[in-house]
Amino acid sequence: MNLRTVLPPVLVAVLGLGALSGVQDTGFRERIESDLTERAQGALSGARLYGADVEITGRDADVTAPTAMEAIEAAAVVSGVEGIRVAAAYGPDGPVSTDAGDREASLSVRAPAGTAVVDVGDPVSAGPTPMDEPTEPASDSASADAAAEAEAEEPERSPTRQEREQAQEDLVEIPNITFVTDSARLTRDGRRVVRGAAEVLAEHPEVEVRIEGHTDSRGSEAHNRRLSERRADEVLDRLAKLGVDRDRMTSKGFGESDPRVVPRTFADLEKNRRVEFIVKN
Repeated sequence: MNLRTVLPPVLVAVLGLGALSGVQDTGFRERIESDLTERAQGALSGARLYGADVEITGRDADVTAPTAMEAIEAAAVVSGVEGIRVAAAYGPDGPVSTDAGDREASLSVRAPAGTAVVDVGDPVSAGPTPMDEPTEPASDSASADAAAEAEAEEPERSPTRQEREQAQEDLVEIPNITFVTDSARLTRDGRRVVRGAAEVLAEHPEVEVRIEGHTDSRGSEAHNRRLSERRADEVLDRLAKLGVDRDRMTSKGFGESDPRVVPRTFADLEKNRRVEFIVKN
């Protein structure tokens, strides 16, 4: 038997089975992640943590919330969902430690709707409660001055050229944001990079940015443009959830129309798949 005539069909069959197995594994994993995400969000809603958001990768959860304390509580709720292996908490400033020991954290457990939560404070010895000393009423002129100051609004300040340039330099240093293949779903590493972008934008509150999505040249032009728009929108939405003012941001998808390099290799295609932050003038 001639091995040269036998080996090629065998190799094709083996590679085909491997590809089919990979597709099946990917579909099975996506179903698990979708089920865990649905149940985790349901648990957060049941705990009245409506501002928290959860992303599942495998059986690991990233829980994001508007405040650090809410992130800790939401991560605790999600970690109790059957099937979740570990839940990491992220507040507006990045990762939050979920270690116990903070008295404020111990008091943050939510009571059922309609129930008042009272902090009784430290016990004190029985006896009369001292009354506060009366304070002198504020003069009419002082009250008027305070009211005028409260009503006055600071005019919006446009960023200087130096501030815009510095912000752009910092944003360029952000690593590439990655997505699941042919989707607008951020990878675990992509979510980490977006959290870093939120920190950079928080350091430059005076600037406005345009979030631009770009794809490689594989696929149709129309499909790539829609995909780039969805990816740019996803980054904007996640930044808003992390505390960046939505009014400071816009998004636009360019598809494959503005490649960074001429695509000749797979590495070139990877360079062209990107999300960029452009500081507005």
